[in-house]
Amino acid sequence: MNEIIVGVDETTTARDAALRAAELAAACDRTLHIVMAVPLHTSVEIYGIGRDIWRAEALDAAEKTVTTLARDLGKVGCRVTHTVLEGHPDRVLCDEAKRLEASIVVVGNRRVQGAKRVLGSIAMSVTRHAPCDVLVAHTT
Repeated sequence: MNEIIVGVDETTTARDAALRAAELAAACDRTLHIVMAVPLHTSVEIYGIGRDIWRAEALDAAEKTVTTLARDLGKVGCRVTHTVLEGHPDRVLCDEAKRLEASIVVVGNRRVQGAKRVLGSIAMSVTRHAPCDVLVAHTT
């Protein structure tokens, strides 16, 4: 079994999924790799230096989030690494799983129930496209 990857954002649901992933990584003696995607807002016109400032602030905020989460999850007893990447969350998670030859990708189940399920969600997309097993953590 290789690394375990968990996708996170700033939500409680993502933090709960990350905790489940850390517990799994500790039990299997694997490294947990936390991934946070910063979406590229290509539909928003931001000109010149304003776009660079927004991008730098978004990446900096995401880095602070995953650094704090990695420190907290390390207390569970597993090795933790983290990264922040630009792109759509489901594609970023699947690409990172492929790059690292991960065994499992863990995602939370936010937006997997009801009408939203028909329209799609990050969890549903990852389960369709991941190059490895996917664990959808029950977090709601």
